[in-house]
Formats: sequence, structure tokens, C-alpha cells
Amino acid sequence: MTYVLVAENFPEKAAEKLKKYGQVVRTKANKSVLKGLDTHPDILVHPLPSGDLVVDRDNFDYYKEIFGDKNIIPSHSSLSGKYPGDILLNAFAFKKIFIHNLKHTDQVILDYYKNRGYELVNIKQGYAKCSCLVTEDFVITSDGGIYESLRDFIPIYKIDHGQIKLQNFNYGFIGGATGVLGKKIFFTGDFSHHSSYEDILKIISKYDYELEILSKDPIEDYGTIFFIK
Repeated sequence: MTYVLVAENFPEKAAEKLKKYGQVVRTKANKSVLKGLDTHPDILVHPLPSGDLVVDRDNFDYYKEIFGDKNIIPSHSSLSGKYPGDILLNAFAFKKIFIHNLKHTDQVILDYYKNRGYELVNIKQGYAKCSCLVTEDFVITSDGGIYESLRDFIPIYKIDHGQIKLQNFNYGFIGGATGVLGKKIFFTGDFSHHSSYEDILKIISKYDYELEILSKDPIEDYGTIFFIK
């Protein structure tokens, strides 16, 4: 079974379009985390390459129930509202490289990647996953620090900053406004207004990926859409 994990407040019409790709399930808000981030999948859940899931320990029972046939592992630490207490799970891997602000990675996640021989790359940006659209072949980010840290290691492309909505914040990020399933990239909304629109289309085309726009509304950061097999 494939699960499609979206935010608790993810628009219903957009969620409907995802149902043909798997069982759509929603996060449960962590009340300790700031409003606007408290429902984001990439804040609350970290899918491991093994298929196991590290989840917000304070809502462990909820995730255990909705992911009935998966191995669910509680995070070592509880999330909190004050940065960096909300970034513990917001990391990502590309090939055999693990990327995060390693001082603040949850110990369960850090141990997993260390013990399996991943190269650990430290970056300043704590919101690593929501800052990056991560595919099997390339990464796109608007974060200059992430770009500079990774450009010598992986195929990474920098786009212009902002221009993505995020509730209660000035702007959001491309990683939190997208999801990837195989060679298809899903965008939460229309991003044709974005100053890097043409560049993004060229990158997607270069690697033979398709895109699907889930809403006619402007693109918004709800946290990464995770497709979990």
C-alpha cells in the first residue's frame, strides 16, 4: 500500500486529486509547535529509506493507528515551538548523503544514517527538507546556504527566494509546497507567477519528470507531501 501523507489543513480538493496515488492520510497538529508549522508533514514525520517512519513522539499513537502496517518509531525528543526545537525531523537524504543541521537532528534519525554509512553533511538551515524539493535525480532550493554547501556533492539548482505562501509567515519554501512520486512532481498550486517559473520547468524537463498542479490557487507551503510505500 502507498500512503499519501498531507497536512491536517491541506485543502480537500487538492487531497482528492491525490487519492488515485494512494490512501490519503493527514497529520495531527502538534500544539507545542508554532501555528503555521504545527501540521506540516516534514516537521512531524521523517520517512526513512527503509520504509520505517520516525514520528513526533507526542502523537505516536495517532501515527501508529493511521499507518497500521508500517513500523513506526517515536522520535527521541519532543518537538517544541521555539527554534530549533521544531526542526528535529526536518532533514533529508539524497542518494547516500544525509543533510541537516546536525546539532539539532533527532538522535533516532542521526543514529539511523550514521549506522548505515551515509555521508553526513552539516548545513546551517534547520528547515532542510521544507527548503528543498528532493527527487531521485536532483534537488531544487531557494536557500543560498544549502546550495553552497551541496553544489559540489549533488545536482542542485538555486531558484529565487520567497513567492510561496505560508500561513502566519512572510513566505514558504518549495520543498514544503511539493511532493515527489517516482518521476512525477506535485505542486500544491499554481506557481506561474514565480520569477523562477521557467527555470523550474526547464530543470524538470531536463530530467524527464512530469508535473501535476493540484490547485488553481497560488502555490502554498503546507509541508512536504510524502508518498510512503
